[in-house]
Amino acid sequence: MSQTVLPPLPEGPLSITILGAGAIGGAVAASLAEALLEKGPASGLASVSVVARGAHLAAIQSGGLRQITPARPEARALTVRAVEDPADLPPQDLVITALKGHQLPAMAGKIRGLLKPHTRVGSIVNGVPWWYPISDGAGGTRGAEEVDPGGVLWREVGAERAIGVIAFLSAFVAEPGLITVNNDGYYDIGRLPGQDRADVARLATIWENAGLKVQETQPYQNAIWTKLMGNAGMNSTCALAQATITEALADPALFRLALGIMTEVHQTGLAEGAVFPYGPEQRAKVARDTLNIRPSTLQDLEAGRPMEIDPIFAAAIAVARSHGIDCPNLELVTALLRSIDRNRFGNA
Repeated sequence: MSQTVLPPLPEGPLSITILGAGAIGGAVAASLAEALLEKGPASGLASVSVVARGAHLAAIQSGGLRQITPARPEARALTVRAVEDPADLPPQDLVITALKGHQLPAMAGKIRGLLKPHTRVGSIVNGVPWWYPISDGAGGTRGAEEVDPGGVLWREVGAERAIGVIAFLSAFVAEPGLITVNNDGYYDIGRLPGQDRADVARLATIWENAGLKVQETQPYQNAIWTKLMGNAGMNSTCALAQATITEALADPALFRLALGIMTEVHQTGLAEGAVFPYGPEQRAKVARDTLNIRPSTLQDLEAGRPMEIDPIFAAAIAVARSHGIDCPNLELVTALLRSIDRNRFGNA
């Protein structure tokens, strides 16, 4: 991890941009915008901007960003500054990226243009984050090549700016400009041991002021690897079976496959110093019995989008290999998913 020390965040309300105002990013942006509207500077915010594209962007620009939640079934139109190109925005105090992991490297230069000397970057991703340090083989650390090819994000953005954000909720874009949140979930915000946590607390307070539920797991690798254990096992199995979690794991053979993957990720997390609240078998059984949902990887497959293979699967393999951990199940499903995307897009 870079030892660069950033200036502290300024006192007073902060400007914030959500880069990728789709399902999760849109849910965050709508909640922050509503807090700013209702509370003004007491929200901790000076402005809320979003970066979106296509029909979704046009709808936000013309009719505001709308959100439906379990607590509020009627949407409220919220005015935010919405642009397609981040270069149309001034530098920000906080940038929240809510793009798929494989989309981030191409945006490194655009993110760089939004940075002030003190800017922090909250990164909402599935899987291994781009800023997560692994050994570079020469006594230092770097991001996994699978999520930060060539180190472009470490170089252009800087891992020292990164704050981890893990979303434990389900949301989708119901129609352009409208976000529907399915459950009363939460966000786990944090940094790895040894890193300054003052800005983590600042971001958490802003989100809590907006009615977003926040958890601050310490040490943060516990949160990363607990989420990844479930994602890697269930997302891959469900995408290959084209079935919900309950449907896929009801098949004994698919249950064994998912459990094998989760066991490999669990072993990797333990090697990284993570402590898990439950083991792979308990997690798999609870998911089989309670989660009749379509994971994000399956949603991407069904929607004709590239699957999020590198951060959830390939980067986990890279971390496992750095510890000498064999992961044949994870390697198998990664190869199968890559083959599917290669047949769909030709370059996976």
